[in-house]
Amino acid sequence: MHKKVIIVGSGNAALCAGIASLEKGADVTIYEKADKKMSGGNTKYTAGAMRFSYDNGEQLIPLLKNKSDIRLKNTDFGSYSKKQFSSDLLNFNDGRALSNEQITLVAKSFETIEWLASHNVKFEPIYSRQSFLKDGKHIFWGGLTLASENEGVGLFNQELSAYLALGGLINYESPVTEIVLEKSEVVGVVVNNKSIEADAVVLASGGFEANDDLRKLYIGKEWGAAKVRGTPHNTGDGLMMA
Repeated sequence: MHKKVIIVGSGNAALCAGIASLEKGADVTIYEKADKKMSGGNTKYTAGAMRFSYDNGEQLIPLLKNKSDIRLKNTDFGSYSKKQFSSDLLNFNDGRALSNEQITLVAKSFETIEWLASHNVKFEPIYSRQSFLKDGKHIFWGGLTLASENEGVGLFNQELSAYLALGGLINYESPVTEIVLEKSEVVGVVVNNKSIEADAVVLASGGFEANDDLRKLYIGKEWGAAKVRGTPHNTGDGLMMA
């Protein structure tokens, strides 16, 4: 009997969780409170770029959607070591050491991109923003090398296609309003006043940046006046339920 997995949200994290669960033989359903046009969370508002470690440009070729791009033969992708990735992450830590999650992010970054590529989620070099021309050669800098075609929208569309191709289901306009507990164990969710059982529930419904009240409560009163870029649906529902 297949395990039943419910995923709340439909952005990059949700779709990756769905693809991974389907790989393991689970029956997976995504519940998204937005309509189809507005689904995808903040993924659609990103550049679709992912930072990951790599040793040389040859490792990147299998990840590319267009391997026949004539610029490739005159491109120096350089390298982006795990040591450099770790050092860059430390700049965001306010003096704290890398967390276990950050250490895992660095260690698994390249194999994760390979995994996505194995599901036909392909990328392209960010020539316009992350490279410069020197002596007729495209030189990449900064460690941020590849992005999905059509940026965040393209990343979402590719991951959704991979998810659906594996048999995943997605329900739009289906807000999860409650996590169902049985003896302190998660056993399902409530959607549109209906209780739905599951062996596992993945909360991938984003943060609370689109919720004025939660911004004021957790960040500061002045944040109630902030202009929010991105999806209007990241209102902290999953965080509050958890």
